[in-house]
Amino acid sequence: MPRRALVTAAASGIGLAIVRALRAAGWQVVLSDLAASEGAARAAELDAEWVACDLRDATQIEALAVAAGDVFLLVNNGGIAGPTLPVAAMPPEAWEEVLAVNLTAPFLLSRAVVPRMQAAGGGVIVNMASVAARIGHAERSPYVASKWGLLGLTATLAREVGAQGIRVNAILPGSVRGARIEAVLAAYAAANDLTPEAAEARYLARQATGRFVEPEEIAALVLFLASDAARSITGQFLGVDGGFQ
Repeated sequence: MPRRALVTAAASGIGLAIVRALRAAGWQVVLSDLAASEGAARAAELDAEWVACDLRDATQIEALAVAAGDVFLLVNNGGIAGPTLPVAAMPPEAWEEVLAVNLTAPFLLSRAVVPRMQAAGGGVIVNMASVAARIGHAERSPYVASKWGLLGLTATLAREVGAQGIRVNAILPGSVRGARIEAVLAAYAAANDLTPEAAEARYLARQATGRFVEPEEIAALVLFLASDAARSITGQFLGVDGGFQ
């Protein structure tokens, strides 16, 4: 019987690449996203299951976990960038929203699926962190804080559930090609009085490869971490960042 996975924020970008890779490998996949029409269309296209979910809403997260059922793989891919503002100007409600989506939602979903994984004798959780979880990043305080916190959750949960055959790891992407990085670069350019081209050049100059990471490269690592070849890999923070410095 095919193994079953739940992927959040899966209607586009990294999440969609992960769903495509899992389906190509024969997995059953539950695809979730806030973008209902786009998510439903992608699910139909890929013969995946579709559940709408707003990761800011604990009730919807609980309903998603119930609808997904017994999953072997949970990919906590959902995340938002938040405003590009200094701490002194950051609205508290923006801080709360970013932490709700980027940190609290992975906690709630992990909390919901772990007992089922324990009963089944194993499972895999992959948390999508960021290269920002290793650095400070001016004017991105809620995003950076949420991703640092996600590493703490990853390491702690890995130690709690490893003996039950559950592995928990975090992936730290660099600048990944797609709509999300385009929005971040636009906000960064506006905040620093740069042209979009100059903002992109400044970001890419920090990556040794000098290019954006492709979503499919992230998806390939998820597939590996979910495989038996990675059975001794847990509690790790794995960068796919083009040699970000």
